[in-house]
Amino acid sequence: MDNASTSFPKAPGTAEAMTHYINDIGANLNRGEYSDTFSSEEHINNVRRMIADMFGSSHPECVAFTLNVTSALNTIISGLSAASKPVLISSMEHNAVLRPLVRYNVPFVTIPSDAEGHCIINNLKKSAKEGAGALIIQSASNVSGTIQDIPRIAEIAHAYKLLLIVDAAQGSPHVPLNLEKMGIDAICFAGHKGLLGPQGTGGMILSPMLADRLLPLIAGGTGSRSFSEKMPSFMPDKFEAGTQNIPGLFGLECAIDYERNHHEEIESNLQHLTSHLIDGLLSISGIRILGPAADEARTPVVSLTSDLFDIAELARLLEETGNIQTRVGLHCAPLAHRSLGSYPSGALRLSPGPFSTAEEIDFTLDILKCCMQKLAVS
Repeated sequence: MDNASTSFPKAPGTAEAMTHYINDIGANLNRGEYSDTFSSEEHINNVRRMIADMFGSSHPECVAFTLNVTSALNTIISGLSAASKPVLISSMEHNAVLRPLVRYNVPFVTIPSDAEGHCIINNLKKSAKEGAGALIIQSASNVSGTIQDIPRIAEIAHAYKLLLIVDAAQGSPHVPLNLEKMGIDAICFAGHKGLLGPQGTGGMILSPMLADRLLPLIAGGTGSRSFSEKMPSFMPDKFEAGTQNIPGLFGLECAIDYERNHHEEIESNLQHLTSHLIDGLLSISGIRILGPAADEARTPVVSLTSDLFDIAELARLLEETGNIQTRVGLHCAPLAHRSLGSYPSGALRLSPGPFSTAEEIDFTLDILKCCMQKLAVS
């Protein structure tokens, strides 16, 4: 029940794809003129094309791989540090946005959210009208599963000439995003969550304009233009200094292929499981569910809190009694918990994955009731 942290199990064949690279290929990218190097490049370029297609970009070269979403967001935010206008963020953003803004001394304005975690559009318009240079917003919350209205938000960004950067770590592939049709300037993605790939994979899809404008955060060898003391100005080399996580990207290629071929089945199952979980939780007195009341308006992330007992103790009992793995606390998103009224204690998060079953949801609900009874007695 902790797939929001990282999906488990991974997509079928992911481990085998990584093992194939390690055992049978092993060559680096752009570092040799032999067949195994070309094989590595072919696979990595295929992943680039798959991601570009998934996120609506006709420029696969503008897909740059990073270690994770955090690295991608740091790259973009560091590039905004010289801007004179402030950056707008929603009050639901993760520390992967908040901390880089502070680290790179980027002025920012926080747009409040409603009780369910939706960015308040009128407040966004007001702050945009007062002057800003960019807007950074998540497609879905890692705390409450709240889905933001990205198409509407994109319209506002365009109207006020804001760069639009979307953190899709928790939202993809559940929340459809199309960089070119929606006019998004950057989408930062995680490979290890909803895309069902291994940890250590992620990146950013940039518009050609932003790719040209941004400076790289990390400099080093790329295997191209080695005579120059400066980083290449062309994509994707501009943002891919050093050796990439090639085994991870081989695994991500397999995982994305699986998710793409089973997308409708996966999403239907997740919606059913989430609805089943919420219905069960609503029948239990003494707990409060964070986020949207309608289960179809959220991703498969369900967090709960209570005034009757310590939720950290509940998380411990769930693992101890039923080996149920959850995430408890502030989820690296204190802004979100302030917005949802669960700060400073945080919440207990349950997040089924594509391979979870209704029987596992029922088991979780039964153990949860049992653990709550234990806490009530104590």
